[in-house]
Amino acid sequence: MKKIIRTFFTLTILTLISTSTYAQEEKKFIVGNSLNIFLPQGTLAETYDHGYGIYANFDYNLNKYFAIRGDFGWNDVSGPETSYLDTNGVIHTNHPNRSIWEFTAGMKAQISIVYIEARGGYFSSLNEWGVVPAVGLRIKKFDLQGSYSIVGDYDWASVRIGYYWGK
Repeated sequence: MKKIIRTFFTLTILTLISTSTYAQEEKKFIVGNSLNIFLPQGTLAETYDHGYGIYANFDYNLNKYFAIRGDFGWNDVSGPETSYLDTNGVIHTNHPNRSIWEFTAGMKAQISIVYIEARGGYFSSLNEWGVVPAVGLRIKKFDLQGSYSIVGDYDWASVRIGYYWGK
């Protein structure tokens, strides 16, 4: 029992030391903005073929390797324009368009300049909860990320470029 308590105490002290040392090197809370390319997959790709998004990104660094992440974003997704002639001889044009607001949060693990993360959250207009695994590359204040969103019956890939204002 003493060995377990001693190990727990040692790990707690080491975590506090690494966190306080890391806090001197990098800010705890960092805010950024990003632009997103939206690439529909599966059933979503039957109606829509492309899109873009604008995001606010939030990182709260727990230590050198782990952070709590949050994204608040807006995606505009469009599909190809189609026309059809109804029985009265009137031509109708259809241009599918959808706005999807995203509210996600999760954890990020930093491995040198490469990181992996997993977020979960709510996606409006789809009225669904979903998950977003991602991998990225952070170099100083710039961020390049690829992700794959799985939301109910819908899924899409995304590539984003971001800029973090702190650090």
